[in-house]
Amino acid sequence: MVVGDQGSQRHPLPDEVREVADHLIAALGDNLAALLWHGSWARGEQTAESDHDLIIVLRQVNDDLILAIQGLFADRSGWSTYIKSERELRQYPVTGRVQFQFGLVPLYGEFEAPQLSPKGLAEDIRLLATNIHHECRYLLVHGTRKVHLGLAAEFLRVRNPRWMYYQAKLAVLALKARELLLGRSYPETRADLRGRLTDEDELAVLDAIDRWPELRAGFERDVTPLVLRLDSVMRNLVAELDSGEPG
Repeated sequence: MVVGDQGSQRHPLPDEVREVADHLIAALGDNLAALLWHGSWARGEQTAESDHDLIIVLRQVNDDLILAIQGLFADRSGWSTYIKSERELRQYPVTGRVQFQFGLVPLYGEFEAPQLSPKGLAEDIRLLATNIHHECRYLLVHGTRKVHLGLAAEFLRVRNPRWMYYQAKLAVLALKARELLLGRSYPETRADLRGRLTDEDELAVLDAIDRWPELRAGFERDVTPLVLRLDSVMRNLVAELDSGEPG
């Protein structure tokens, strides 16, 4: 099978992705059920911070297959793989299912995506908010005061904003899930989501990602405004859930 023959894609498949996919198809053989390209590159909105994201669905998972995949990525940076068996997908938790439903470019095979439900979407938002709250509040209280533990001040100056950039990406996933709870179509790109938002803080979270190259230096001087904004957006989103508005 020629990689990229299945399905349609809005953006050209990079040569590196084609090469990796071909290697995976050859190495995994009949054990490979499906291979899917997703994430910011597949959506055509990658930044300098973006990895190539792959979902690898195996007939079964065993040590040899995992080690075979490890070998293919041994000398490659800038990649992120999510490996699941068909059985694991059938037993998938109620949260985290959106990633299997939207923004996928099929490169090989077929798979049955775990089904979404309003309950699962609400729990997705709560879980994302819980994790983002923890990271924001921990950073505010402890994250800039770890030099005494052997972490250099320069490392923390760069690391903390980068970690909040990642939290901003998770917050965007929560905002996209809210659109589905409201009965709307899923905004696959940040541009699609931006056109639906009016809240200043929510738009600022999108800016933190879209304008990262120009905003990064300011966040490296003081990341507190971004951290507080992320925490506030997540508080408000959960409050909407509790009020019953998104459902």
